[in-house]
Amino acid sequence: MIFIAGFFALFVVFWLLFIPLGPLISRTLALLGWKAASFRYKDYVPVVVLLAAGGLASAVAGNQFLDLAELVHERSEVLQRVDTDIHRWAEEQRSAGATLFFTAFTYLGSPVGLGLIVAGVAAGLAARGRYRWAIYLIATSLAGALLVIELKVLFSRARPDLAVALRTAQGYSFPSGHAMGTTIVFGAISYLILRAKKPWRVRAAGLAAAAAIIAAVSMSRVYLGVHWISDIAAGLSAGTLWVVTATVAYETSRRIRMIRALRRGRAET
Repeated sequence: MIFIAGFFALFVVFWLLFIPLGPLISRTLALLGWKAASFRYKDYVPVVVLLAAGGLASAVAGNQFLDLAELVHERSEVLQRVDTDIHRWAEEQRSAGATLFFTAFTYLGSPVGLGLIVAGVAAGLAARGRYRWAIYLIATSLAGALLVIELKVLFSRARPDLAVALRTAQGYSFPSGHAMGTTIVFGAISYLILRAKKPWRVRAAGLAAAAAIIAAVSMSRVYLGVHWISDIAAGLSAGTLWVVTATVAYETSRRIRMIRALRRGRAET
């Protein structure tokens, strides 16, 4: 019960953090629009802002991943000590209830679990006529899955001793496929939540749920003993890098199409 309560507490914390962000972003964009009102290409100001924010987020996530990759490649003693200490601490926290809780989330973040989520959400979007949203979600998720495989083979890092793990695991350890895949899928879903025509509090709750799920799936892999904490950090950063890149590319393309259509309409009028 304590881990279930912790999950909902994490959800509430994320929700309270996200609630003020919507009005803040809206006011910021309105201010930029007012400042650029006399600019000839003012229609493209949101695109520039989007590219700048996406570039910054990608740079931060990419830099974190590269730092971790370099430490793993160099077999950093500090990193190994941190990984080992957290691995041992996680073993000491094991209980029947905690194992059930984290096993459920590790199933959710598995390739099968994420595949079912993507298929279900995409089917729902297609049924509502949101074909482009469905294609975006499927393409982002599938490309991300291929990227996970390539990165694991590239680094070929061994997993922790599976003799003391609570679950079996296949393949290499770095980066965590569960952490990276969940970040990509629920990151993409978060973008679609932002695009939904719902009150901001409802969308903030959806974003908070996605963030809490990503955190729970990631922690489950360390608890079950099949990943080092640095694998998780690398999976989160690499997943963030990819989902931000894919989303910025999609949103930029969408906005440019919309701007061109509006300008054609004005010209014809």
